[in-house]
Amino acid sequence: MGLFKKNPAFCVFCVAAVLVFAAGATLVVMESGKLSKSKQQVASADSQINGLLQANPAPTPANVQAAQQNAAALSAKLLSIRENLERGSRLTISNDGTRVMSGLQKYISNYRRQVASHKNAAEVAAPIQIPADFAFGFEKYLKTTNISEDSSIVPQLDKQRQVLSYILNQLIAADPAGIQAVEREILGEPAAKASGFEINPAISARVPGTIDTLAFRVTFTGYTPTLRKFLNNLAQFDLPIVVRSVTVDRPATNAKTANAKKPKASNIDDIFGAFAGSSSSVKAAPDANQIPVISETESSFTVTLEFIEIILPSNSEENPA
Repeated sequence: MGLFKKNPAFCVFCVAAVLVFAAGATLVVMESGKLSKSKQQVASADSQINGLLQANPAPTPANVQAAQQNAAALSAKLLSIRENLERGSRLTISNDGTRVMSGLQKYISNYRRQVASHKNAAEVAAPIQIPADFAFGFEKYLKTTNISEDSSIVPQLDKQRQVLSYILNQLIAADPAGIQAVEREILGEPAAKASGFEINPAISARVPGTIDTLAFRVTFTGYTPTLRKFLNNLAQFDLPIVVRSVTVDRPATNAKTANAKKPKASNIDDIFGAFAGSSSSVKAAPDANQIPVISETESSFTVTLEFIEIILPSNSEENPA
């Protein structure tokens, strides 16, 4: 205490110096910790940047621009596909049972008249053969004017008629020899569906709540160019109709093959002549009456088709509530 009384200013200075030193040391320790933490963050960021730069593709400005251009191209392609699939929404569907029944009767009589008066590409009369009492998929309504009491089926029938009209127009334009069957998915009760045509879910594009479809199956006779022309007509995609399967049935009487028996080899020359050329210079002339192994035959083609329709949400901008 004597020292403090004798030199109070010096003592106060020493105490202040000690306090300042302690504070400075504390600040140095704290800043050293912050610096160490900052160095770790910088090292981690450098490591992440190096990892990204070594990735394939690396997020360089050129790659980012290319990705943006690719995303824009994919968006445009998606929009084009959606517009094509939404063409079915342009069909005008009626809920009036009387009008729909009248349309079915006109549909049947119209295509009966078309197949009877059909001409091929050379403008030569070539009637298309159809079974008796054929109604082009609507045999149920051939001899009746009563339509289903289920009001939800009426517009579906009208839609099926319009889609089938398009399919039959493309088929008739392909010049088939005959139309054997036109089938459509049976609407209504599950029991009715079980006895009618129903597309295999494994090949269908139907997604409940997103994509609705109507399946059809046509069986016709003709030659390979007929099938090719029919598929090419559908490929124009005026309506969103896709081909799901094609089966071909060739009559057994036309599937002829040549099963000529080979003569037995009688000597060494004949044995090796079959592989390396015979020693004899005389070649047998081909049989003029020989039947070719593969020949063009009239076949029966069954094509399964699916009409695709996008279901727009009721609260979307395209389909406001």
